[in-house]
Amino acid sequence: MTFSKAPRDYDQWRSDDSGRAEDAAYTFGFHLITNCRDEAMATIPKNATLEMVEAIQQAVDTALHNVCDMLEGFWKLEAGPRHTIELALVVEVHDENGEPVESQRISPCVHDLPIGYWKWAREREFQ
Repeated sequence: MTFSKAPRDYDQWRSDDSGRAEDAAYTFGFHLITNCRDEAMATIPKNATLEMVEAIQQAVDTALHNVCDMLEGFWKLEAGPRHTIELALVVEVHDENGEPVESQRISPCVHDLPIGYWKWAREREFQ
């Protein structure tokens, strides 16, 4: 299955701060789906029943959605009795030589990754 809209090439990312962060977040979502969700779903045996496929898909989607929730700060994450942690997701763009050219912090609470996850996952299911 393919995306209805592939992420923009970096050279085509929008120039405004919000648009650039959104383009970075969309690129993250594309790779989350193609490198994590698709790879996990590809391990389902060919003889699996429809019920098994649906249960596995629900488990994969729940796990990846929860990763997005953690990145968004949805849960209080403790690091002992007196400390908490916050996870951050940064999309770092590198040039053809591997040198960093730009960083976009897209979480926590910059873009709604969990809602984006379901958009990326569900758009593809109905193509």
